[in-house]
Amino acid sequence: MTRTHSTTARRPLKVSALTVKEEIVIIQTPTGPMHTLVLSPTAPGRYPAILLYSEIFQVTGPIRRSAQIMACHGFVVAVPDIYHEQEAPGSCMLYDGPGAERGNFLKISKPMHAFDSDAHAAIQHLKSHSQSTGKVGTMGFCVGGHLAYRAALHPDVRSASCWYPTDIHKGSPDSTIKRPARNGGSMGTTCDTCHRTPEFAAKGTELLMIFGRQDPHIDVWGRKRIRNALADSNVHFSWHEFNGQHAFMRDEGYRYDAELALQCYQMAINLFRRTLHEGDLPVPSGQQDDGNVESKH
Repeated sequence: MTRTHSTTARRPLKVSALTVKEEIVIIQTPTGPMHTLVLSPTAPGRYPAILLYSEIFQVTGPIRRSAQIMACHGFVVAVPDIYHEQEAPGSCMLYDGPGAERGNFLKISKPMHAFDSDAHAAIQHLKSHSQSTGKVGTMGFCVGGHLAYRAALHPDVRSASCWYPTDIHKGSPDSTIKRPARNGGSMGTTCDTCHRTPEFAAKGTELLMIFGRQDPHIDVWGRKRIRNALADSNVHFSWHEFNGQHAFMRDEGYRYDAELALQCYQMAINLFRRTLHEGDLPVPSGQQDDGNVESKH
């Protein structure tokens, strides 16, 4: 099933505008088939890929539109059902109390190793996609920000854009949990995601971290723990805190901040264009200073 949209945007190649096509792909994982929305430019050519994770409500209208924004800028984007073991294929929760309760229940019920195997399967699909260059980044919102952070530990992921990622700080090395559970634990205090932060430095992953200062789910204490873990591990990252609430990118409801969301989308696009396209270029011979090689973009 393929649908074409008329949304257009600039692309860093010799194409003035892009339309986007959508398809539904069923990706096989160790815990069952995973319904996945895949978006790609209709213009011929090969594009870098992004594994995009949803909020706890799965693939809602705002998440689909986020994926469309990224695809329109020249990326193949895959958006999986994060709770495919429990929910009907392609379903999502409503943005209301019962929907949040269900999403949060599923979040803490699913073991981290199942999220990891989902990520591996999705990354392999993106690498083999007919329009993909094989270069992969991750991106996500809320719990999806955490999953994007964690999926970026995969050896084939070069960079990640994590928007107000929840629960990473609850399992940080300086929190009350000193020894995370085996097999990664579960989302929350038994999760080992923050403990694995040094792996980013070892593999050269770059992270874009985005937070809202008025977010009650990742308060100043939680943000400090995540930032310290990244800085102490000498990870390549940028850190951005804005006057915004949790889910400020969600273009439904009172929390939406259109101007802030647009600014952050541009930062994410710049990150992925740089890290998944030509990347950092060495200074040409003869232009080096005192024998030290710099980089330029």
